[in-house]
Amino acid sequence: MTKPLDIVDEPDERRDNRTPIVLGLVAGLLLVGVIIAFVLLFTRQTGDPEPAPDEAPGQSAPQEPTTEEQPAPEETEAAPDAEVAVNGVGFTITQADGTEFSHRWADPAAPAIEALSELFGSAPTEDFQNGDAENWAYDIYVWEGFRLYDVFLGDGGRSRDEVPAPTYVAVTGSPAEVGIVDEFGVAVGDSIDAVRDLGPIDEVGLSGGGVRLVLGNNRGTFYNDGKRAFNAFVESDAAGQTVASITYTFRARGQ
Repeated sequence: MTKPLDIVDEPDERRDNRTPIVLGLVAGLLLVGVIIAFVLLFTRQTGDPEPAPDEAPGQSAPQEPTTEEQPAPEETEAAPDAEVAVNGVGFTITQADGTEFSHRWADPAAPAIEALSELFGSAPTEDFQNGDAENWAYDIYVWEGFRLYDVFLGDGGRSRDEVPAPTYVAVTGSPAEVGIVDEFGVAVGDSIDAVRDLGPIDEVGLSGGGVRLVLGNNRGTFYNDGKRAFNAFVESDAAGQTVASITYTFRARGQ
């Protein structure tokens, strides 16, 4: 019969020595956990901040629009759609639709009167200029800022071919709805000094005050060669300061 093994108890000294080792291991594990927690916390606090909920990554917050006060645009006067352009040999009418009509000084006046009435939108008022021993008589057709003169021969039997200026014109204003263009760029109301800067071929004083400046070289030669190329006669106001009228006609020098 087998003899049962005797159970031998461990001595109290050995159990007492093992207890501090176990406690040391537990304390070490706790210390490691604490260190890891601090490292994670420190890393999160010093890392890149997370974007705000309403701001997507890679996008900046919308900027408030800046409003700078802009200077008001300068108002410019619109150029007229229709005009009459005058030069030494006649004038050309351009209607608003682009239709053109040209008149030369020896041409009959009736077609020009019709075209000018259409241009200005009304029939002209009429006037008359008496003739004398040195000057021809003329029927005058008047619109705002513009006059057309047509020679009046009466019953004398004279021919238009004998007249240096069968028709001629005078610009007396600047109507808003129609542009009146002079070949030299002169307009009623301009400074007389500005006309002098163009180099007129003559300047004479007027009996009522003011001056007359003559523009255009080698013109007014009708009695020499039969050509009707007129000078521009620019007359000032009585004070001699501004342009009052521009007349294209035939005049002997000094008239």
